[in-house]
Amino acid sequence: MNSDPQILSQAEAFVNALRNGRRATMRPMPFRQWPQFMQAVHTMMEAKA
Repeated sequence: MNSDPQILSQAEAFVNALRNGRRATMRPMPFRQWPQFMQAVHTMMEAKA
């Protein structure tokens, strides 16, 4: 799966918000980008655990 810099940036912001106890929001994205976003979030959550 290609790494889209915008998706990775959004995933990092999402993970940082979750970790800091803030509301985690994300921009609307096409459904086809959802798996990449979720994979990035899971990877970042595991890496910073």
